[in-house]
Amino acid sequence: MILSKPDYELILEQVRAEWPNEACGLLAGEGGKVRRGDLGENRRHSPRAYQMDPVEQVRALLEIEAAGWELSGIFHSHPNGPPFPSATDVAQAYYPDSVYLILASDAQGEWHGRAFRIQAEQVEEVAVQVVEEL
Repeated sequence: MILSKPDYELILEQVRAEWPNEACGLLAGEGGKVRRGDLGENRRHSPRAYQMDPVEQVRALLEIEAAGWELSGIFHSHPNGPPFPSATDVAQAYYPDSVYLILASDAQGEWHGRAFRIQAEQVEEVAVQVVEEL
């Protein structure tokens, strides 16, 4: 997964703003390159679960399709760590062709993201590369 630094910073801003609750959103792009992030509201307002507003989600998916892109990924934060899929994340991985980007803070309060493919309850880490621009 390749993200531009401005898009990654935008995701981090939302994660910090939503803390102590989980933040969430969709990532659109092509060929492993994220072209746009759609920041969503976590309707659950919970530190342990997230759910994007269904109307927002459909709107974002239609815009992604209209742009000729694909749903490259889904991101959310784990305010209490770690940046690894929970049992709930694995059970609710409804988009097996997408990458799941999970962000968590370290002991110094710095947020870091790790990405995973989750297919048939199997978890495989995917490299995340943040570049100046795509």
